[in-house]
Amino acid sequence: MYKHGQTQPRSRRGLLAAAAGVTTFGLAGCLGSTGEAEQGRTPLAERTLRYGGVMALSGGLGSVGEPIADAVELPAKQLDDSDLEADVELQIEDSETTARGGINAMRTLVDAGYPAIAGPLGSDVTLQAVQQASIPAEVVNCSPASTTPTLSILNDRGFSFRTAPDDSLQAAVAARLAADKHDASSAATLHIAGDYGRQLSGAFATSFGGEVQRQVSFDDEYEDPLAAALSGDPDLLFVIGYPKDGVEIFSHYYDGYEGDEVVFTTDGMMDSSLPEQVGEPMQNVYGTAPSSNGPGYDAFAEQYESEFGREPSIFTANGYDAAAVILLANAAAGENDGGAIRKQMRRVTADGGTEVTPDTLAEGIRHAAAGDPVEYRGASSEVVFDENGDVSGIDYQYFRYDADGFSVIEEITPEVGS
Repeated sequence: MYKHGQTQPRSRRGLLAAAAGVTTFGLAGCLGSTGEAEQGRTPLAERTLRYGGVMALSGGLGSVGEPIADAVELPAKQLDDSDLEADVELQIEDSETTARGGINAMRTLVDAGYPAIAGPLGSDVTLQAVQQASIPAEVVNCSPASTTPTLSILNDRGFSFRTAPDDSLQAAVAARLAADKHDASSAATLHIAGDYGRQLSGAFATSFGGEVQRQVSFDDEYEDPLAAALSGDPDLLFVIGYPKDGVEIFSHYYDGYEGDEVVFTTDGMMDSSLPEQVGEPMQNVYGTAPSSNGPGYDAFAEQYESEFGREPSIFTANGYDAAAVILLANAAAGENDGGAIRKQMRRVTADGGTEVTPDTLAEGIRHAAAGDPVEYRGASSEVVFDENGDVSGIDYQYFRYDADGFSVIEEITPEVGS
């Protein structure tokens, strides 16, 4: 049982959630084929695997945060349905898509003794929350949807990971598509204030072969920044923000402009409900977003749709992978300790162990708890962490909005060095 912050329970076991504030999954069964646990390890039957989640359940990312939170919950549900003997305890807190909300949510989980946390979502929220809450407390965090390059250079003492790629590649992909597919020789950017928008706008400007007339930021006001970005009549407008921003920006755009420009958006604004909310088909709006291309994607997608009654969406596979790796690392560590889990995050994804995918997670937990090497192969990617806790080998979707949502035009593999 668990709850969103201090409010309504997410769990289907509502009575228990309301009473205790966390979700505890009892996993009845046996240790299985690996036999006795490695000498000195606490058997799974005597353990509770604890992990938390800092998700954007409201605010600018609320519409995409809920599905990602479901994906973070899914591994615990799988283990609950398996014959593995252990307990899993999960608590999810709402960041409200704000830095202060993210810090408070992270501190709530840290104070409750959770040794590893999936999240937060949103680059600026993550930067603040991990620096002020999880890293000082030596708690592992693994974000499924924070893409700023700044996360790669944090002094995080090895406690920060992410299953989403950094935005340097996405910017290069978008810039190349702008020139090759749309013959754009001039562009302007309109980006959300903060590290996420500033970094992605700057990387696009560096990669774009034509003239970047302006890079304009917005915060709580949209009309004047939009006018400033379009004042030079650019061939292409590159818009960076979240779905809530997109509703405001595109409502102003279609009310006040001809709509002749080609408009590009990014992963943060990828939301199939956007045209309906704006009241326009948005057919001049294109976008890029990381693609989920891991070897375990099909198994994840089938289980996600079966459990939640809808197809996976942006960063849901990354959310699942963040939670699955944390659980495997916890099992391998043999204790709910952030430092011990940190040491196992790369080991449970490295080559050479028993292969684990989303459809064999319970067996993987069993092997990891017994001290056997395992190799997690994820839904979003292979999930191999480099020295900065980043993943690589990500393809990108090139998509276009329409009256029914959006459709993917093609999958793009970034050029090495782009």
